[in-house]
Amino acid sequence: MESSPIPSFLRGENPAQPRYHEAVELFALFDYLKAVRWGVFSIRESLQAVGECRDGTLQGFHLTVDEAWEAVCGMDSLGVGVIELPAFPANPPGQAFNRRLMERAVAHGLSTTFAAHARCAATDVRTAAETGFRRLHLYIGVSPIKQATVRANAKQLADKAFDAIRMARDLGCDCVRISTEDAYRTPLDDYRAFYERLQEHLDRHGLYVDGIGIPDTVGVGTIDDLGDRIAILRQTGIRFAFLECHIHNDIGHSDRLYVDTLLLCMRLGIIMLPDFSILGIGERNGTIGLSSLIESIYRRLLLLYPRSMPAIRQAVREKLGVLPDGELFVNRYRDLDAFFYRILARSGFVFDRSPFSSNTEYDGSGVHADTTMRAFRLAHEKGYTGQQAIDLGNSAYAGALPPYDMPLRTPVLACFGCGKSNVRFWREREHLVLRHPDDIRARIVPYADDLAEDYQHIPTDDGSADELAARLIRCASVREGGINHHQAMGIVRLFYRSTEEV
Repeated sequence: MESSPIPSFLRGENPAQPRYHEAVELFALFDYLKAVRWGVFSIRESLQAVGECRDGTLQGFHLTVDEAWEAVCGMDSLGVGVIELPAFPANPPGQAFNRRLMERAVAHGLSTTFAAHARCAATDVRTAAETGFRRLHLYIGVSPIKQATVRANAKQLADKAFDAIRMARDLGCDCVRISTEDAYRTPLDDYRAFYERLQEHLDRHGLYVDGIGIPDTVGVGTIDDLGDRIAILRQTGIRFAFLECHIHNDIGHSDRLYVDTLLLCMRLGIIMLPDFSILGIGERNGTIGLSSLIESIYRRLLLLYPRSMPAIRQAVREKLGVLPDGELFVNRYRDLDAFFYRILARSGFVFDRSPFSSNTEYDGSGVHADTTMRAFRLAHEKGYTGQQAIDLGNSAYAGALPPYDMPLRTPVLACFGCGKSNVRFWREREHLVLRHPDDIRARIVPYADDLAEDYQHIPTDDGSADELAARLIRCASVREGGINHHQAMGIVRLFYRSTEEV
């Protein structure tokens, strides 16, 4: 990247001072971010948020198609290059939602690209392709807890990732990113083993990935941790056009780590796409918001030259510039923030909570809470008990949280992002058993439209029943604008009964 001109607020400042060079680099990040089109705006991340409503119930954050469309139009007007959507195959209404957004974007000539966030699973990849996605953001867990729960080592997980990449290419995807979803909790030896095996497969079949994600899903990573992983990627020889950072804000330092990550990649000549979400909400404390990302660079500049605030503010506004329709960039993204705040106020959503609050265990992240519980059970199997087992359980995903805030997080059942792990947790907690298939068939008649083609496939095992129950809960949440826990348990009891019930 060509060197940027010296910003006006540095004229007359001593160029030999370290803060001068840091300020020049920080200011150059605005050009860097514009060149990579700001990164990835993840509607998917935002829709997985869960908060407390005014009536005390818990529900997920939800956007209507029209609200999501307004968000997409706003991001496109800012020049954002990629918008990420969920591609969960057990949610046909969600895929219809995605399809409508993408069709409207094409009809209106928007320039943004849509990406499907998908597991390295054939059902996810096929669903994404059938929905119309041509950019696929694949992810797979490689940390020790993930290896233990799926009973596969890092190399075997790389085999699974390759199968998903090959299928994506066969189905016509023209951009594929692979991400170890827990990169900062994956030991370096496992991280190397995963990418060495993956590169072997890619070389053998003449394939490649376009991007690699290096996410910090508990927000405890350091810039040295990132450097270690970039070094391993270089050692393995795996090719990529871009890296992508996804940093959660569990302990409140994602702003700084995002900026440090971008600075490092700019120095190395690597294209780094930051992940950002609606106002920084998402699973637990979420990833950064676009306005927070921009303003975190601005704050770093102010810390270096606190007496130059007016000049720095003006220089940043001029650097961000004017949009094609004549509006200032800074005004447009602040209007978008106001739009999102109004939606949150309407739904009673509580956001940006401290990770040290007394309510952190009710974060509603079913997959993450399920992983926490699995780690806790594995600790028991290995002979750990008491607080030590709790600490090991929490470390799977909640390692950033203090022990007094736990013991273990509880998956929220009544939420837009409800998954089968949430259902499993609650039916195990209530000691429920699966109903007879004929009983289930009779009880789910009113829900035939929500179940679509699966209506004819009555579950005969707990896993299938959990997945269908979770789907009905999600559909009811979307239709009703949120349901409470008792309503969600009523749906679970369509498939399960108490042991006392005849």
